Amino acid sequence: MDLTEAGFAISLYFIARTVGCFTGSMILAKWTTQKFFFTSVIMMLLAVTGFILFDTKMMLYVCIALAGYGNSNVFSMLFSQALLSMPSRQNEISGLMVMGLFGGTIFPLVMGVASDALQSQTGALLVLAVGMIYLFFLCFKLRKES
Repeated sequence: MDLTEAGFAISLYFIARTVGCFTGSMILAKWTTQKFFFTSVIMMLLAVTGFILFDTKMMLYVCIALAGYGNSNVFSMLFSQALLSMPSRQNEISGLMVMGLFGGTIFPLVMGVASDALQSQTGALLVLAVGMIYLFFLCFKLRKES
């Protein structure tokens, strides 16, 4: 991709993420957290799979939008579920969740090492896929709501 296309891809990701944040509150008013979390994780898994399988710009743009939308509400859903699971320890949970954001500085390093090892961006995508698979299994541990 040239610089203009890459800039569009970044904008597309953040547009999808913004739309996801806005519509997520409306969806969560109708759906359970577990159902919406599962849907979000499936979107992200489809995006990562698409990044590996497709090479046309249009399909990559679709995958970028899926990744942005799917990723838009995951932290807030996990944060609320963590607080609901142990309400007496809200301060500790808040600290741990915010400290967990530090993982966002570690994953790019691991993704870069994996890309270098495989001499392809597939290495970075495999690191993302491991995270998505973890979130997929986490779907079944979320608290069931009525």
